[in-house]
Amino acid sequence: MNKKAELFGKYLKEKKIEAFVTDEIRDDPLNTVVFRSHIEVNGARLPTIVILDSSIYGMIRVLVAPKALREDNTAAVRELMDGFNRKYKALKYYTDGEGNLVLDACILFRNGEADGDMIYTIFGVIIQHLNESYREIMKTLWK
Repeated sequence: MNKKAELFGKYLKEKKIEAFVTDEIRDDPLNTVVFRSHIEVNGARLPTIVILDSSIYGMIRVLVAPKALREDNTAAVRELMDGFNRKYKALKYYTDGEGNLVLDACILFRNGEADGDMIYTIFGVIIQHLNESYREIMKTLWK
């Protein structure tokens, strides 16, 4: 397990946070560890992962909506994502190769150190944003 993942795991134990399942990615050159959980927003459970590896980066990724893009909503979804991406410096929306709507937050760490408080601060920003925007997102997806 990489140093950042060990430190985050220790943070979770110290704070008695039991919301994550930990997966080490085998044979990965960056020693990636994925912490899996979910965020509840307006009654929806959004799959969420924290990705920590041996690079200077960490990532929080939320699957906002599976199979979000359709032929009739692509322009509206892209316009909404572009607006959010301009507004929120720490958060970036995109659609993956399967048309899923994904939200990422990239976190930089010094010297391989993971800062659990910083990760949870970013979680707070994500949760606040989604609580404020989820209905608008869903409305745009299902117009």
